[in-house]
Amino acid sequence: MKKDKQPKIKKRFKWNRLFYNNRFVAVISVLLAIVLWFVVACTNTEDHPRAIVGVPLKITLSDAAQSEGLKVFRPTNTTASVYVKGNAAVVFQLQASDLVAYVPSASSITTPGNYSLPVAVRNSETNLGRTAYTVDHTDPEVVSFMVDRYREKTFNIESDITYKGGLKTDPSYFVGSPVLTSDTVTIAGPEKEVNQVNRVAYQYEVTNTPTDSLQFTATLVLFDANGNKLDKGNMTVTPEKVDVTIPVLPRKTMTVTATFANKPSGLTLSADQISIQPSTIDIAAPKTVLDNMMGTISLDPIDFSLISPTHNSFDANITLPSSCKNLSSSPTAHVTLDLSNMATKQLVASVFNVKNVGTDRNATVRTTGLSVTAVGPPEELAKLTDTSVIGSVDLSDKQNFTGQTEAPVTFTISNSTKCWIYGNYKVSVTIASKNS
Repeated sequence: MKKDKQPKIKKRFKWNRLFYNNRFVAVISVLLAIVLWFVVACTNTEDHPRAIVGVPLKITLSDAAQSEGLKVFRPTNTTASVYVKGNAAVVFQLQASDLVAYVPSASSITTPGNYSLPVAVRNSETNLGRTAYTVDHTDPEVVSFMVDRYREKTFNIESDITYKGGLKTDPSYFVGSPVLTSDTVTIAGPEKEVNQVNRVAYQYEVTNTPTDSLQFTATLVLFDANGNKLDKGNMTVTPEKVDVTIPVLPRKTMTVTATFANKPSGLTLSADQISIQPSTIDIAAPKTVLDNMMGTISLDPIDFSLISPTHNSFDANITLPSSCKNLSSSPTAHVTLDLSNMATKQLVASVFNVKNVGTDRNATVRTTGLSVTAVGPPEELAKLTDTSVIGSVDLSDKQNFTGQTEAPVTFTISNSTKCWIYGNYKVSVTIASKNS
């Protein structure tokens, strides 16, 4: 016997189960957001204006005012917050760069002064098409600023160095003038403020007796004509700071000594024969340099061809290493030689040797006799004859010359090591090419 088939029971669809499906919920959420945005976009923001912060604030003077040198200084604000209302589809797309806050009445300013004027708003050049909004208000609604002519002045930077109470420098050390990374400063800004500046300096207090160079960075300070400090205000200070080095070096008194060029090898000048003024000078230098100088400073050499019993006084330069500082008042010393034990004798030089002639040239001395003055001890001069004097003609500066010219000549004395030739001399020389 067949069993009767049971009828199938249809399951009813339950909507509430869909909300347990994550995908369904996500889709519904997106659709609701779109609808909500559409509703908001179609409504106004009249009751709650939107604030757009950071809108550039521009203050522009007229061309005529600018041509007179007027410029805007010290605005209290450089940006503004703009509260706008209108169609939300437009309002909520506005950005700070789409708007410009400005001062309309600034274009009527013709004289320097302090001003407080109302702020207005317009579209920027990148947002000329969006107009479906109105400005409710701005913050600030009024901006304060200064108008003046632009002025620049350059000042030498002065040093305001003080020593802590009772502090003294060590006399065995030299404290030099400060060296700055910039010796001048440029002050620029409103003419009224710049004109108040009378001097610019840096300030520094020395708290310990300096035995080494000082190095520091200092901020520049502005002063008026009465010595009062000035605030920077609207001025720019270039540079605002300077690096300062104050050299501090050991100092020492050095004996000055004379040196000579082309001195006869057998001639000795005693200390009594050489007078030097000043005989000592003070110098400052690193300790190692002072130690190497062994307490003496040599003057620049005096050439013996310039010395005679009647021409015996000279100024010689005091040349020091670059690391040294001459603390004396003069860069030269005066040297006087006592040559009372010397005599002179006239001789005629006729022997001339030529040197430094080009390999492709010949040189002939045309001067057959040249009167010269010999100087030396009388007993040595008595030994000399005309043949004792030998001239040397240097043609190193005539390498490419052909023809007749004059050339300097120097002399040696063959049979005395204590005599020399006084004066400067030239001889006539013919230079010819070997191929001619």
